Amino acid sequence: MDHDEDDRGRAEPAEEGLVSAAKAYRRTEREHEEARQELKHAAVRAMAAGVKQSEVAKVTGWTREYLRRLRKKNKDGD
Repeated sequence: MDHDEDDRGRAEPAEEGLVSAAKAYRRTEREHEEARQELKHAAVRAMAAGVKQSEVAKVTGWTREYLRRLRKKNKDGD
């Protein structure tokens, strides 16, 4: 018997769960990265609009140093 299928020709439940979990992880990983990029852009825009860096750090959970690097990177055109 193939390790991927039981004697009825279907994937075993444990493998189905594994495949499903892996697909969900990959999908949400992409969504998380997209949300992270949008948060970076929003943070830079907020600071450019005059929101205090300490407030942006509080809202995002990022350090002030990280926010300084984001702002510098944005000014450099990256």
